[in-house]
Amino acid sequence: MASWIRTGRAPGWTAVAAEADGLYGVSVATPKLPTDRPRVVSCGFVANGELDLESLVALSKQDAVSGFPWTVTLNREAYSILVVAEPSVKPDELDQSVRWGISTMINYPVSEADLAWMKIPGHPSQPNRPPHLYVATARHEQIAECTEMFKKAKLSLQAIDVRETAHRNIAALIERPGEGVALLSLGALGVQFTVTFQGELFLDRFVKETITDPNMDELARERASERVVLQVQRSLDFVSRSLPFVDLNRVLLAPMQSDLGLRKYFEQNLPVPVEGIDLATAFDLSKVPELLNTEIQAGYFVALGAALRFRNQSLVDRPL
Repeated sequence: MASWIRTGRAPGWTAVAAEADGLYGVSVATPKLPTDRPRVVSCGFVANGELDLESLVALSKQDAVSGFPWTVTLNREAYSILVVAEPSVKPDELDQSVRWGISTMINYPVSEADLAWMKIPGHPSQPNRPPHLYVATARHEQIAECTEMFKKAKLSLQAIDVRETAHRNIAALIERPGEGVALLSLGALGVQFTVTFQGELFLDRFVKETITDPNMDELARERASERVVLQVQRSLDFVSRSLPFVDLNRVLLAPMQSDLGLRKYFEQNLPVPVEGIDLATAFDLSKVPELLNTEIQAGYFVALGAALRFRNQSLVDRPL
């Protein structure tokens, strides 16, 4: 599923992500120096577009940078993220062992699955903690359809990824030295919460609650928000108990297309301070001034994270 170019450092990445309101794409240049901010060189949006050939071609006409490889994040319903114990086997036996481990965790034959995985890092303070993996799995036919779509669009697809690692990449870009990053994004398709530390993903949770719809009944929004807060609190408690080396002293709230009083609600109901983030502090947006608007940043959030592959490579090197 996820791979990266092996023949040298890519000049940048063009990333695509389908959201509830359309198809978003961004091209981000690889920084020349570690201290440089990633530079967004172009962006594009196809309203009401889906991850299909017609929308992809239309997007490529807006956001196609010569020489940049393409990456795409799968739609959330197209894949699953599982946590499994890391098998104690030889590297060439790992694929088969992981398949056996997840065979009872998916609702289709494991022989039809495409897999990718990454390690959940250990820590010197917990030498006896068993190693685990994050495993992303999707039906082979879905991966094949995606690669064929890019081929028909004549676009150089070099990686297929998932939304959790895009989230992780944003967190790694904005983390302070020594701190863990609890990152919360509220979207039309649900709520994503991740915890990263030293650029690595330690916890992810997706809550299928829609709380950002401006037409939503206020009572229903409040009840859904309560459920989200409870899940975030449980996640923070889990990190405190199980990963005490991860210092979480704030929750970062991703840009939103409409606030609807949600930031204030989370500020009042979470046990740590909540801070909104402006991606203009993390990216060089001088070539795309429209992205200085945080409400517009919200739509591009996942695509921007996916385009940061040069910072922290994603799931295992499974070539397309």
